[in-house]
Amino acid sequence: MPKILLRPPSFVLLLWCAAVPLVAPARGADEQVVREQHTMAIDSVRETWQLVWQGKPATICGPDEVYMAITCPCSGWAYAEYGRLYLVRNRGGHEIERMDLRPLFGKFDYPEADKVDGSAYLQRWPLKPSDVDRENDRDPNLIPEIKRRPATEIMKLADYDRDGAPTEFLIQVGTLPCGKLQFAAIGVTKTIAHLHALTSVAHRDTPLLMPQAAWQALLKSRGPTTVRTWACDDHGSETRSELVVSANHGAIRVKEREYSCPGTGKAEKLLEETDK
Repeated sequence: MPKILLRPPSFVLLLWCAAVPLVAPARGADEQVVREQHTMAIDSVRETWQLVWQGKPATICGPDEVYMAITCPCSGWAYAEYGRLYLVRNRGGHEIERMDLRPLFGKFDYPEADKVDGSAYLQRWPLKPSDVDRENDRDPNLIPEIKRRPATEIMKLADYDRDGAPTEFLIQVGTLPCGKLQFAAIGVTKTIAHLHALTSVAHRDTPLLMPQAAWQALLKSRGPTTVRTWACDDHGSETRSELVVSANHGAIRVKEREYSCPGTGKAEKLLEETDK
């Protein structure tokens, strides 16, 4: 992380997969609301994964306040819901595993964080560039139209750890100033058959949280790939930073590097390198 000036404060085999964004009506505070589900075959056994709200989720950065939804804390979460969120695996109509996703949150910036502490967030409806102008024009059809949009697909399965099985997906878990989205990858892998967040070789007990560009870099190359994460002068930064990421046979390696921001004509210097 760069220095900031004036900062406030079991081998699995995926045979088939279908995405079905769902929103089931909730009658009680503890009733499950299925947000999205995928059906697949793992080890030749058909199972269904569901993103499930426990109780009806509340809206944040919602369509009734587009002017807030386009602010930095709402980046990636316009128009979103929050609450108790779980990833659930079902086989033969029976639940076999449930992962609470809330512990992945709370480490970055969030909209109205003081009101929704301990919650998970998911974008519900996509934001369109024209929404801002339509709100400024007080278009009475804007909010109903937003709520008719298909739900944003979350479970886009891919092979982020390069173990040969595309059984993980990304979920946004926070932002950094301003609008730098941070993600975790969750699913099952060749070496860990139960639901979990992917980790790096250096920190196997801690979920690996990175920008989307870093995760996408893992899909493109097994070899080391450099992803810039913070530029000089960004929010008063006196340094720039980058991640060097690689993945092969289920092992993810990440190095975080921080460099000086020299004056014109001077060479930058590597200030620190750590295993993330």
